[in-house]
Amino acid sequence: MGRIIPSATVLLLVFVTSKAFEIEVTPEYNVAAQIGDKLELTCSTIGCESPSFSWRTQMDNPLGGSVYNNGSSSTLTMDPVGFGNDHEYLCSAFCDNVKKEKSIKVDVYSFPSAPVIEISTPLNVGEKASATCMVPKVYPSERLKLQLEKDGSVLDMKEFYEEVSTKTTETKSLTLTFIPTFEDIGKEITCVAELEIDEMEFEPKKRQTSQRLSVNFGPQNANITVSPSNITTQGETLMLTCRTTSNPPARIVWGKELEDSSVQHIIDNDTLIIPHAQMSDSGLFICEAMNDATNKTERATVVISVQGAPRITEFSIQPSTTVQEGDNVTILCSVESNPSARIVLRRKSDSEDTVLYSEDGVVHISSVTFLNAGNYECEAENALGESKMAAELSVEYGPRNTTISVTPSTTVKEGEAVIMTCISYGNPTPKISWTKHLISGELQFLSEDATLTINNIKAEHLGLYECEGVNQFGREKKTVNLIVQVPPKDTMLSVFPSDTVKEGDSVTFSCTSEGIPAVQIILRKKTGGADTVLVSESGRYTIDGAQLEDAGMYECESSNKLGQQFKNRMLDVKVPPQNTTELISPSDNVDEGENITIMSTTYSNLPPQTVPQKIHPSNTTILSSQNETSTLCRVIKTDTDTYLVACNETGNNTDVIEIAVVEIVKETDLMIPVIVVLSCLSTMAIPALAILVYMSRKAKINGSYSPVNTPKPNV
Repeated sequence: MGRIIPSATVLLLVFVTSKAFEIEVTPEYNVAAQIGDKLELTCSTIGCESPSFSWRTQMDNPLGGSVYNNGSSSTLTMDPVGFGNDHEYLCSAFCDNVKKEKSIKVDVYSFPSAPVIEISTPLNVGEKASATCMVPKVYPSERLKLQLEKDGSVLDMKEFYEEVSTKTTETKSLTLTFIPTFEDIGKEITCVAELEIDEMEFEPKKRQTSQRLSVNFGPQNANITVSPSNITTQGETLMLTCRTTSNPPARIVWGKELEDSSVQHIIDNDTLIIPHAQMSDSGLFICEAMNDATNKTERATVVISVQGAPRITEFSIQPSTTVQEGDNVTILCSVESNPSARIVLRRKSDSEDTVLYSEDGVVHISSVTFLNAGNYECEAENALGESKMAAELSVEYGPRNTTISVTPSTTVKEGEAVIMTCISYGNPTPKISWTKHLISGELQFLSEDATLTINNIKAEHLGLYECEGVNQFGREKKTVNLIVQVPPKDTMLSVFPSDTVKEGDSVTFSCTSEGIPAVQIILRKKTGGADTVLVSESGRYTIDGAQLEDAGMYECESSNKLGQQFKNRMLDVKVPPQNTTELISPSDNVDEGENITIMSTTYSNLPPQTVPQKIHPSNTTILSSQNETSTLCRVIKTDTDTYLVACNETGNNTDVIEIAVVEIVKETDLMIPVIVVLSCLSTMAIPALAILVYMSRKAKINGSYSPVNTPKPNV
């Protein structure tokens, strides 16, 4: 074997002497060249000033390099060294026809780097794992030997001599399967690779790589410490610390178990600090140690008990603090207390509170009424203190217990003032409205105020007043009858059919009057002395067949406790003519051409019309009359006939007279007109005589007339 000169340029030192022509090759011995490295072979001569050189392989293969000649030396450079350089090289030098040759053997190999250890990750205690030792680009690989060691102990070894050699570099490996234990933690595993080629000189022939084992294991031996203690009082600070063993170090997560058994996450830390601990902090605390590398978790728990006076966490009325009448209600009082508290529910009252039967702070009220509305109180007490909380229940309901108060009274006098106040209970508060019932049956809106005031009250204000309370849950009405006391007024005395009637007719007196309280009506007939009280019914008095003596002044008196009012009416009874007599002057049998005077005498109430009427079968002739006296001047034969006299609008009293005119033979006489005129004038004295006769007969007539309305006598 030759001496190995790795990747080098061989320098040839030539000492010029007077020696004979010689040739040398550097390196002197066979060369082991690393594939991929650079190799220089130098051929030099001595004893020749200008030699020439040539290089070839034993089998005349390509040189696989470049040649550089420089004076007495020639260099063959192989860069990089490859499989084509695995030859014996021959250098020839020529000097003055003298040839010198020298050979050198080049052996190639590949062992460029240390082995690589690959360990399946992660390594977990108790779980199968593998470690692989790999050597890249090895040649010749059949000379390779691999060995895995742990702390000097051989775990596995492999040789590749049985493999077929190929002209190529290869990666060779050795895999070890094992189950890590706790003892493997921190130990080293070593891969040793050795290329055993004795016939070649190169370094290193042995390479190795070590790697420390990192073995994971899940959390173990988790425990919790609590400072100062797991039983404490409100306000203190608690420190909970969780410790465990794990590789890699475990991640600590704190949680708390809730009432529904779920866990509430609190913090990711090995220490949990609870400042100013409250009773709500009591419970089961959980420490979870988690190793993500092993996907394993270990749990430790501790029960924390924080003691203190009761605290009411909830005092509620469900489904709402405002409900409708008839709803079902639940009153709930939730208390946080350690030790347990005594819970009392009450309904507050101005007089005396009512303790409610409750089970664990819960009261159920079925079908609430407005009587259940009010303030409720929850009281919780234990040895460390007490706590109270209040809530109000509002029950909505329609108007009820509606009342009306009237000041000063429902009965007032005209001119006074009255105040009517309406109160209606309900929730929400009912809206009040006032109306009045009219005679027509309709309602008259008055006001939306709870108080209705009427000043200077009048009769038209009396009647039925209605107050109505309304909210969205219903309505309720109340009425009050307002009585207005009024003294008699509008008194009216009526006479039917008239205050002037005919004798024998029926006449009715009707007296009406208004007043409150109801008026009392009295009818009287006024006389010169004591008045006559008439028997009337509901202010009505009827005279059947009125006579002259019924004529006169009638009076109606309307009275109540507040006063009285009077009304008068005069009744006039009309009497038809009576006892009619006629005086015919000079006679009812006269000669043609004479003057006849007919004077009527009659008795009646209304002056009579004593108008003679000449009755003829074909027609009736009414004679002119003055002062009940008619005159026929210069009668003729045709004036002979039957005559009717005495009538008025009330009736008539007929007296039939017959006048006979005797026709005479007329002679012309100039004195006749004068005589006729004188005769007519003489008739004017006759009424005066009739008046005297009437006055003397008047005293004999039964009955009398009012001096005011007594008719003048007619004769």
